[in-house]
Amino acid sequence: MFTNNFKKSLLAVNVGLILSGTASINIAYAADENQASESVEVIEVRGIRRSLEASLNTKRFANAVVDSITAEDIGKMPDKNIAESLQRIPGVSITRNFAGEGGSVSIRGTNPELTNVSLNGNYVASTGWFSQQAMTRSFDMDLMPTEMVAGVDVYKSPTASIDEGGVGGTVVMRTRKPLQLDSLTIFGSLEAQDNSISDGTGYGGTGLVSWKNDEETWGFLGALSTLETVGVCAHKAENYLDDSWAGAGIAEFNQTRKRDALNFVVQYAPSANLDISLNYFGVDLDAGNSNQNYLIIAGSDAADFNSKVTGATGLSPTEGFAVNGTFAGGPYDDQNTRNAEVDTKVYSVDVDYKADNYSLNAKIGKTEASGGDGGNYGIGWTSQAPNQQIIFDMTHSKDMLLQPVGTDASNHAEYVMGVPNVVETIRSDEESFAQIDFDFPVEFGAVTNIKTGLKLRDHEFSSYANKWDLGAGVNLDANGNLLTKADFADGTFDHSGVGLIDGSPRNVARVDGDKVRAHVDKFKTGSTLQKAGWGKVKEDIFAAYVQGDFSGESYRGNVGLRYVSTEASAQYYDFVSLSSIEKEKNDYADWLPSFNLAVDLAEDVILRASASKVMSRPNYSYMNPASSYNDTTKTYTRGSIDLDPYRATQADIGVEWYFNESSLFSVTLFNKDISSFVISGGKVSKLEVDGETRILKENVQGLGGKIEGIEFQYQQSFGDFGLLANVTYAEGYGLANQLDSNGALVGVKKEGLPGLSKLTYNLTGYYETELVALRLAYNYRDDYIAESTGIGGNAFWDAHAFLDLSATWHVNENVDLSLEATNLLEETTVQRLSVYNAMRLHADNGRNTYLKVSYRF
Repeated sequence: MFTNNFKKSLLAVNVGLILSGTASINIAYAADENQASESVEVIEVRGIRRSLEASLNTKRFANAVVDSITAEDIGKMPDKNIAESLQRIPGVSITRNFAGEGGSVSIRGTNPELTNVSLNGNYVASTGWFSQQAMTRSFDMDLMPTEMVAGVDVYKSPTASIDEGGVGGTVVMRTRKPLQLDSLTIFGSLEAQDNSISDGTGYGGTGLVSWKNDEETWGFLGALSTLETVGVCAHKAENYLDDSWAGAGIAEFNQTRKRDALNFVVQYAPSANLDISLNYFGVDLDAGNSNQNYLIIAGSDAADFNSKVTGATGLSPTEGFAVNGTFAGGPYDDQNTRNAEVDTKVYSVDVDYKADNYSLNAKIGKTEASGGDGGNYGIGWTSQAPNQQIIFDMTHSKDMLLQPVGTDASNHAEYVMGVPNVVETIRSDEESFAQIDFDFPVEFGAVTNIKTGLKLRDHEFSSYANKWDLGAGVNLDANGNLLTKADFADGTFDHSGVGLIDGSPRNVARVDGDKVRAHVDKFKTGSTLQKAGWGKVKEDIFAAYVQGDFSGESYRGNVGLRYVSTEASAQYYDFVSLSSIEKEKNDYADWLPSFNLAVDLAEDVILRASASKVMSRPNYSYMNPASSYNDTTKTYTRGSIDLDPYRATQADIGVEWYFNESSLFSVTLFNKDISSFVISGGKVSKLEVDGETRILKENVQGLGGKIEGIEFQYQQSFGDFGLLANVTYAEGYGLANQLDSNGALVGVKKEGLPGLSKLTYNLTGYYETELVALRLAYNYRDDYIAESTGIGGNAFWDAHAFLDLSATWHVNENVDLSLEATNLLEETTVQRLSVYNAMRLHADNGRNTYLKVSYRF
């Protein structure tokens, strides 16, 4: 009896979501797929409250540990950025990108690269627009227009039928299909964007048309989104005086970003048993940008730098550079400007067939991406004024002093142009996939359904760089005089002063990056492949699984086993001679059992437990054997194909109390026992080259670690008001070799894990009537080790919190006017060096405001 009621409730949720057009039929990822024929009530998902109820039902009826976000309406996700929506989920925190936007997702304290992100269950190729960005396997979420997303599911425990790859968890973004929407559904929006620390206004628009015939046997959907975001900006104070290449500076990052996205779907369902859809999704991002850093340069020779400093009272603990005093020399304004772009496409064919005693789903598709920085134009600007000095102090925990003497930082005419250096990084990423899945309804005791399937993936990633050859006179005017900033003037930084002590200049003369690039382009005579940085990684992946779904009077769940084998190969130039292309291979296989159980302790109380083995493959930057060489330290650094994946055993147990249809209180304990990490540069060896001893640093398999914690979640509505809150507390460590002063191994030690915040919490309050909808969302994240620094890294981010606002006025049944503001209180972020508690980076990204009018018919 209870099982029948459960199926009826589940069907009501699924049918309601389908008819509302705001959630994909792929809700069946998380829920029991058995269907019933009873007449059920339709749940219309429009607005904050209904969206939260739909998400709550997804969680309640799931056969795994799943949290979901459902669009409040077509074109209306809870936040402007998908990652920022996900941080409202318990156990989820985000890493903000260069310009302060949500970019990557961390689940339960793991590094973001251990989160598997997919679109409709499949990998999405991406190259990233920043050349120094590590090539992870996750899709950059700021590339996905929220208007095209029906919902997002976060799997904290896997099932055998879901693609492997998420030690942290799996995020599935879902899009729409035309037969799920009303015939001739039309949506359109126009918006304007502003950033509080930048000039100008960005504009964008989205249009969606979905049609189906009266028989509902075929339809098409087309959606187009374009958005120009101005002032993708950061004002920064940077201190790198304890790095091997040392310096410190006053910086501004500035970017105008243009994103165009297209989604097109044709769906054909000639009968109730057959459904075929052709899908295309593409996004093109023009991310041209300029970063200007007004620096004190220490270089790589501490003794030489220190000899030019007077009044120093301290040295950086690792590299020994003076951290305060007066430097006998002038500033160096380092500009890096880029024509960055990313082009991502996904093509797929999806077939669903239902027979009397089984159902089948088959998919075939390809995803590909190309892009890069479009050329990193590195240009140095220096003053020719005599007797320059810099008074500096890098000992403070949240700010620094960098005070030039004898030069005017705001004077464009004083700073002359050095000879540019242009290196263009080019990346490509593609994957072809084919899979087939079967469902067999059975009556084997408690087992009600058997799922089994196969999936093949063929993946290739490549990266290389060309150094431009430039003709003579690139930094001279027609009269042979050195060009100055005045020839490319673009006002001044108007730096917000974040991280700067009085005396440090805020109005640094800005150079127009577009004008500089256009000038340098005229002098390009050719390019030369940088062989050391050329690399290609290929993977052939085979996966097969079997999964049994079971249910009884007061319980349900699944148990399964997934097998996956990976054959990897890499090509690269011999890193010493650079004269021949070498090839390396690696292969490994994993058996990944999973178990999920939900027990109904009462009609409104669920006990949920899961246990599984999971894996995540290393990112492509780690695997790519391309190399670099530092002539000062005589050190080669390269990746390695000879790496196994991250592997972990995990378990959790929790209780969920659904005290009414829109309310929940839950507590969950979780544990991850990670058997290995990848240590960047962890393998150090020596080699002789032409009678000279050189050092080789390669990536290596590291030791394991553990993460354990507890999550609390609360959600309730009070008439027109509602409140959501969640708290996650997690602790963890990674194991690392402990060496003595001579480098000999003496034991194993516990170190902090990058990306792990002990405490995160979210508070969201809303007010919603038929006329207006208001929401305030507050997110707090405790301090954590910076992801790029590895286990036990010495740089960490201070705790930070963000407040976001969303307000919508329903002008009439078809028209909405909305205002959204992210980082309402203009929170800044601070990264500090733990070794001497000094600020490493202090950044101000400002407040973004969006005004939007939308129409739905």
